[in-house]
Amino acid sequence: MITISDKTLCCGCTACVSACPAQCIVMRRDREGFDYPVINSPDLCVGCGKCEEVCPVLSPAPQNEPLGAYAARSQAHIDGSSSGGVFPALAEIVLAQGGVVFGAVVNDDMTVGHAEAYDMAGVEKMRGSKYVQSDLYASYEDVRYWLQEGRKVLFTGTPCQVAGLHKYLGKPYDGLVTVDVLCHGTPSPGLWEKYVRVLEHQHGAKMEYVCFKDKSESWRHYAFTTSFGSCEYMDDPYMALFVQDMTLRPSCYKCAARDGRSGSDITLSDLWSVHVSAPEMADDRGVSGVYVYTEKGRQLLEASGLAVRSVDIAVSRIDNGGFSDPAGMPDGREEFFKGVHSTGNLIKHMKAYVVRKPIWVRAYRSVRTFLSACKKKILK
Repeated sequence: MITISDKTLCCGCTACVSACPAQCIVMRRDREGFDYPVINSPDLCVGCGKCEEVCPVLSPAPQNEPLGAYAARSQAHIDGSSSGGVFPALAEIVLAQGGVVFGAVVNDDMTVGHAEAYDMAGVEKMRGSKYVQSDLYASYEDVRYWLQEGRKVLFTGTPCQVAGLHKYLGKPYDGLVTVDVLCHGTPSPGLWEKYVRVLEHQHGAKMEYVCFKDKSESWRHYAFTTSFGSCEYMDDPYMALFVQDMTLRPSCYKCAARDGRSGSDITLSDLWSVHVSAPEMADDRGVSGVYVYTEKGRQLLEASGLAVRSVDIAVSRIDNGGFSDPAGMPDGREEFFKGVHSTGNLIKHMKAYVVRKPIWVRAYRSVRTFLSACKKKILK
């Protein structure tokens, strides 16, 4: 029987919920807004131990080294993607083979959860970064169903979600391709949902759109944007706290699945070192770093028709903190989450914990963003 006494040992992947033959485990939200498994009906537990067996934190997979690293870009999809547009290009191949694609979407109520797509219209909703831990619902069971039906499946998610899926399935499937994103950590969905409600109250309208990583002005210096009817909001205490590691799930501070330990076929990232790795692609439109771990992943990448260039693995990791664990829980994290529930002004409370960059850094970023925008106009 699984019992969470140390929250750093639960990534919230839901593998235990999906694997329980007695269906007596449910996910329940804690005070910080993260979901954890609990035994809803202890009398129904049969003591099989399956829940602990499939946990990717209790029994992590060994670390794998990539077969190769690449700078990649899809000219057809780059404008609507957070970086190089690789994911929709891979999805197109799987869909053309009659497959099903799983990925995170922003729902109409601005919650974030996994969905399945059978065409590119469905994939469109999965594009772009979502800096919230997504609700997997019954995705693991659905993936297994389609694989057993003989359909190809492309599953995308965070490293812990991919690791949980592999543990849940318990065996390899030829028709499954898994793609994880290089993950900085997963912020609290409870905090995000409360933030949305506060912003909606502030603007007197429903949030109609959110882009966590708006690169319309600059890919390297992206923005957080939302819209409320005709009104736009571009302040970003939510994103600032995410980047500062303040709002991450406790398990993220010592992740058991990142950097080649998820079992994924491909890892996607922003190639922040593009000016060194692939300078001819450094036009601030976005470039993906693609790390291939299996022959299956290599074959899918080759079939995608992407503009791909092989890059040095070590050089490609420069400026990308997603390859290493965060330094640790920031000072004040516990007080921050306590205040989320007690404050009368959530946005003011969030801003109080944001560490502002020196004014010269902010000025430098503004100049770089302006020059990047000018460069893109010249190159069009």
